[in-house]
Amino acid sequence: MKIYKTQEEVTADIKDGVLVIDGDVRFECDISIGASIVVTKGNLNCLNLKCLNLTCWDLTCWDLKCLNLKCLNLNCFDLTCRNITCWDLTCGNLKCRDLSYYALCFAYHSITCTSYKARREVHQKPICLDGELTISK
Repeated sequence: MKIYKTQEEVTADIKDGVLVIDGDVRFECDISIGASIVVTKGNLNCLNLKCLNLTCWDLTCWDLKCLNLKCLNLNCFDLTCRNITCWDLTCGNLKCRDLSYYALCFAYHSITCTSYKARREVHQKPICLDGELTISK
């Protein structure tokens, strides 16, 4: 497992505007980069992450902010993003522009988006356990 302890360690591994991660990685510091992150294998674990684009299989974090997010499994507390495309999404608070999910999108507190679309014919609309789904303009 690769462990990043400082922003400088992360910045040093960025090549041509992309941080490529091959295997499990854990960020033990807050990360804010103007680059894309691509996880080719393994899992990404972090507290606070801010980046341009994120592509991965499994993501677990506390706060995530990015422009475009594509992943298979996503679990986090606060998620703010322009476009989200994923298979499984569970979070505390979700705020985005366009939300695309396979069959189920679930947030404990709130979901705010301009649009949402399920890609599976049989699906559920986004679910908020303790809050509400808000479609903003």
